[in-house]
Amino acid sequence: MVYEQYTDLVDTVECTARMREFLTNAGGVCDDVPDDVLEQLTVTTAVDNDPHAPINRYLTVLGSDTVDKFRGVSPIVSRVFNEAAERVLGPQTEMELVVDRDVLERSMSEYTESFELGQELDQFSLRVVEDTLELGLLLVDGHGLVAAYDDYGNMVSLVDGDAPEVVTWVESLYESIRSESKPLEYGDSAV
Repeated sequence: MVYEQYTDLVDTVECTARMREFLTNAGGVCDDVPDDVLEQLTVTTAVDNDPHAPINRYLTVLGSDTVDKFRGVSPIVSRVFNEAAERVLGPQTEMELVVDRDVLERSMSEYTESFELGQELDQFSLRVVEDTLELGLLLVDGHGLVAAYDDYGNMVSLVDGDAPEVVTWVESLYESIRSESKPLEYGDSAV
């Protein structure tokens, strides 16, 4: 019994160390995550000799093949992420994106053509939350990903996986954020 408690403690310490950067920057997103989900997550963190590791992992997960369904949450506006999404979106791809007001305003001003094109597509839905988003999220064809950002909008860590438990956890995060959002209708403005 003591040995089991000790190994549980060691496992918890190792998991916390592995996820330190993510947990530091993602707030309480992992407070209620079941242990079996934590054990199945791939953790990618920016480090001195590879500061873009989380972005590269995001791009790897997203891939380059057309996807059937794309659901995301974005706390930033990024040309890299926009171009990566364009590569995987096809004419039949169902896409839903949740952003906050700041991201909406910046998208409208800096990526006007892409914003207007997205608004014209029947299979694209843009939703807006009033509170500032602090994490990113992607659900794409059986894979879930949650990204943590620092105070400057840099992706510093992400966790992902394709195990059913991981995808279910990411879906529940997505639904909780989505439930706080409202759809942006074609022709709506950011204000």
